[in-house]
Amino acid sequence: MRFQISENERLKRTFQEIYSAKVRDDLGDGWQSDVMRRVRQAGPLKSAAGFWPAFESLVWRLAPVCCLLVLLLGLLFMRMDLDRGYDYLGTVTADMERSTLSEFYGLEG
Repeated sequence: MRFQISENERLKRTFQEIYSAKVRDDLGDGWQSDVMRRVRQAGPLKSAAGFWPAFESLVWRLAPVCCLLVLLLGLLFMRMDLDRGYDYLGTVTADMERSTLSEFYGLEG
């Protein structure tokens, strides 16, 4: 994995200049401030890639998984024995009926 700092050519050149100046010159007391001044002169790093490239890489990572899930669910539905005469909706609505307290305690009259 490459880091954003290693891809910034201006920053690399600045560090190379500082290193070569260190080798050539005898450094005094103010070398830290000189280094920081040169780094500030290099300017900000390039902005990150942005939303869409990151989103695109996420989509391409998830695409094989989604295709596999679609195939597996398709096979599952093809293998299921669905009876067209059976009332599936009636089963769902029967489960949705509310029970009363009298049914729980057996107080039906």
